[in-house]
Amino acid sequence: MIRHYSLNEQGKRAYQEDSVGVFCEGDHGLFAVADGLGGHGMGTQASQCAVRCALEQYHIGCEPKEYFQRVFSEGNRRLIQIQDEARTPGVAKTTLVCAFIKQDRLFGAHIGDSRMYIFRQNRIVYQTLDHSVPQMLVASGEIRPEEIRGHSDRNRLLRVLGDRDRSVKYQESPPWDWMPGDKILLCTDGFWEYVKEPEMERDLENSEGPREWLLRMKKRVRRRGFFEKQDNYSAIGIWADGTASTAKC
Repeated sequence: MIRHYSLNEQGKRAYQEDSVGVFCEGDHGLFAVADGLGGHGMGTQASQCAVRCALEQYHIGCEPKEYFQRVFSEGNRRLIQIQDEARTPGVAKTTLVCAFIKQDRLFGAHIGDSRMYIFRQNRIVYQTLDHSVPQMLVASGEIRPEEIRGHSDRNRLLRVLGDRDRSVKYQESPPWDWMPGDKILLCTDGFWEYVKEPEMERDLENSEGPREWLLRMKKRVRRRGFFEKQDNYSAIGIWADGTASTAKC
């Protein structure tokens, strides 16, 4: 059985620029989270466009690699069209992270700094790497991974959808066996910035389902962002609770 729960919160910003999308049927599912860039409503349009494209391009039986190629290329094309129509080439961009469950296999892809975490036995066994300046500094050994959250350049992204000056360089995650007891967290930076990885694991251990898990983490986000101009924050929690033959959403 697949269980899932979503958060999509505006925080203290004037616009909600995060979007989430879910399709789940039987032992198949598509889950997407996007964080728009641009302000004045353009980031909202961008994230909604990317998530809508992810859902429209999905159908049960499609192949993950071909699916991701269609989503990211078509999503980028649509965002450039939005920019052209609004005569605003520098805005209407977005991150995007997708999790694709096909029976007992899990596939993922992302661009930007919206993340996917995979948990097994309530421990993180995989997380995506951000396409950002701080992540590049981690790769070069200049800062430690835990310093990304407070880095002054944390919002400088190297790859996004809607960047007309660069090719669409999304990143696919290694395929995973999707096993009973596994969990996934998809989230924007406004969420993971305030919840450290050991806390994700601890809240997971103390939760009976994805709703309780996300609400526990939401308390941390709201408490730590209370005295700041808190960003939008969104997340989807996905649990594999049984065999494919009994899977339900």
